[in-house]
Amino acid sequence: MAACVTGLLGLAPYVVLSTAFVPLQQAVTGSLGTGRLGFTLAGGLSAGAYAVGAVVAAQVSLRRDRRTMFLVCEAAFVIATVAMALSPDVWVFAGTRVLQGLAAGGMLIAALPPLITGFGAARVPLSAAIVDIGIFGSSTLGPLIGTWVAGGDGWRLMLGAAAAIGAVGWVVALTSYESAEPADPDRKLDLVAIVLVVLVAAAIFTGTSLGTPVATSVLLAVGLLAFAALLLVERQRDEPLIPLRALSTQLPVTGILAAALGGAVFVAVVEVGESTGSVAWMWPMPLGALLGAIALWRLLVTRWMPVLVDIGMCALAAGALLLAVPARPLGALLLGFGAAATVTPGLFLTGLGLPSDRLGRAFALVQLLRAVATYAVAPVVVAATTQAPDHAFVAMAAVALAGLLLLLLIPMLSGARLRVPDVEAWLDGDKGMPSPATATHLRPSVEDDEAEPLMPQGWRERMRR
Repeated sequence: MAACVTGLLGLAPYVVLSTAFVPLQQAVTGSLGTGRLGFTLAGGLSAGAYAVGAVVAAQVSLRRDRRTMFLVCEAAFVIATVAMALSPDVWVFAGTRVLQGLAAGGMLIAALPPLITGFGAARVPLSAAIVDIGIFGSSTLGPLIGTWVAGGDGWRLMLGAAAAIGAVGWVVALTSYESAEPADPDRKLDLVAIVLVVLVAAAIFTGTSLGTPVATSVLLAVGLLAFAALLLVERQRDEPLIPLRALSTQLPVTGILAAALGGAVFVAVVEVGESTGSVAWMWPMPLGALLGAIALWRLLVTRWMPVLVDIGMCALAAGALLLAVPARPLGALLLGFGAAATVTPGLFLTGLGLPSDRLGRAFALVQLLRAVATYAVAPVVVAATTQAPDHAFVAMAAVALAGLLLLLLIPMLSGARLRVPDVEAWLDGDKGMPSPATATHLRPSVEDDEAEPLMPQGWRERMRR
């Protein structure tokens, strides 16, 4: 229980704040005497810092005790949040928001893997549900909280409350987070990878926050080139920070795709919805997220979890279309369910395709890709559809349906089948489910013992008859 409370108190405040600030733009810019650009850039760089913090923490956690890392990151988050609440100008606001993101990304890696793997196989489904609703699902509360405190300096009080929650989380962690020996204390820091990750985040998030076609295009190109260089460098290392070879198999590819596209569709649709005025219609989103978390709890250790991800993508598409109709409360319910049924289940699909001791490094890459897809796509969609929000809803529904098609095709072309995860073996250091080479049936030179025939044997026998 203490581990759950520690994780929730540490991570939920930043996730809530990340979506709460959208309806607060006018109040914050008026209070700080700045324009939209400074506000947007602070948010973009904070999202990038969250991804950077996760990748750096994945490396540091191999060399240092996770308890110490969590306490340092939580303290940094509290200090940054207090300073942000007292910001006299946009420079302090932006700098402290970036520090917030770095600290929250570090806490993600320090808290999540022990919470998931530290209590035996029987507790993994419940831990997954708590992670889903308490950490990622809490993003559905942000727009409602931001609207509630939107007047005057209410945003400063909101930050004060977030800092107080973080301080309680620090005390709980100090008294209950158990120390553990680091996995690889002699491992050297992969400074090249860290520099490339910083370049990726800085270029992409700055470019999308600026909102000007030339600057955005140039910086996006720089960021994508840096990401390609990161993949190339990591793939050639004997002991890479990011285990790319394992992550390139079917199960992680499917999971990363679900988490990245699910997060991108949800955030883009919510931000466009917030830009249209009142967000009172969003009240069913947390209920939808709760339903998605319950579904994950019940289905995680069955063969049906990949199907849950497919249903979640359908829910995101339907929710976006219902906002365009409009049938907004029902659309909001489906959006909340879709977010909870894609992002966290995508993380677990990724993790089950790897040994559990690589979970932190896998989550770091997923978080980097998810952040790029989510917080880089959403500002572009919002800026491009200011005059026609219904077009944005339809476009993001199309993205969700395209993602659903990929989520169906990739496992089929890889010879994957629905299987019950072996959670006990996973916690002992093996993979939780078979993960054949991606699209092995389209690559004649690739043989994989984990790949089943393209067509199940029963289907082939019926065709012969």
